[in-house]
Amino acid sequence: MTQTLTQADLIQFDSPASRVNISWRDRAYELSYWTETGMEKENLLQKVMDLLLPSKYFIAMDQGWSDWDLEIYQGIWSKVQLKVCTENHGGNKRVLRVRCALRMSQLAIMAMVGYCLFTIIAIILGMPEVAKFTIAVGMLNAAFILYQNFQLGRILYQVLEIIARRVNLLPIQTTSNKSVTESAILQS
Repeated sequence: MTQTLTQADLIQFDSPASRVNISWRDRAYELSYWTETGMEKENLLQKVMDLLLPSKYFIAMDQGWSDWDLEIYQGIWSKVQLKVCTENHGGNKRVLRVRCALRMSQLAIMAMVGYCLFTIIAIILGMPEVAKFTIAVGMLNAAFILYQNFQLGRILYQVLEIIARRVNLLPIQTTSNKSVTESAILQS
């Protein structure tokens, strides 16, 4: 039996420490953190892996050609592509920008395409009952995939918040891509 990280396994915060910039079009969210300890993106990525691997999450690391640094899978239906960028601000001052893109796994994409093709074939062959059944099963599976993607996104957000608190990363509150506290940070 595989063990997975659930909300019960994570620290429950009273209120979110970081404001999340959500891009519904890209199915992604972004977080930004300030550090004056010289933390690099590789350190943050390693801490994410260290927290998730004991809970049996499958994690793939970028080999240099992808648009992501880590790909984290939960089950067979969903994954998150994690990308971290570091902005150096002199000395040990850094801004770590984290982007988490929620994606369907290859199997989930193939299943959705299969449901569509099977429905079209059933309609062409004049089997409306089979088409209705396939649509219903496909919609049920799509709802489950959507739920699992949302759950994985929340878990990864909580993992990032736990790491930020452990290593004293300060969240940068942003609204509509303009930083509210960044000017104060840059002046320090």
